[in-house]
Amino acid sequence: MRKSFIAILLGFFILSCSIPKIVVYDDPLSASEHNDLGVIYEKKGKFDLAEKEYKKAISKDKNWYLPYFNLGNLYYKMGQKEKAVEYYLKSLEKERNPDTLNNLAYVLYELGRYEEAKKYIEEALSIKKDPNYEDTYKKILEKLNH
Repeated sequence: MRKSFIAILLGFFILSCSIPKIVVYDDPLSASEHNDLGVIYEKKGKFDLAEKEYKKAISKDKNWYLPYFNLGNLYYKMGQKEKAVEYYLKSLEKERNPDTLNNLAYVLYELGRYEEAKKYIEEALSIKKDPNYEDTYKKILEKLNH
């Protein structure tokens, strides 16, 4: 009885090793879906997973500004301001979005790069009047006028 049990177990083990496995080589998710996953992970504080999803979104659509913008925001939250600047600039290469311009101006302000910040916030305000942009602009002007 024991020998037959071991034989059956061994046979099952050998067969299980030869059962074909399904491997997916093509990522079925769209750039938008990866970006959305990144947003969800970011909200849950899972920054490493959010970063991976935003980068997957970029690999799916290199011309879409939003995942670059989201990476800029993520790096800012992580305290990596220079990297945030890098991704905001990449986002702006794709689209001159006023939110990106504002966020870039704010990070540059925090980095003490006031003249550069002023240029970007003025562009944002020329596209859209927004109280947040005006607040950023006032902060930059205060530093420039002191």
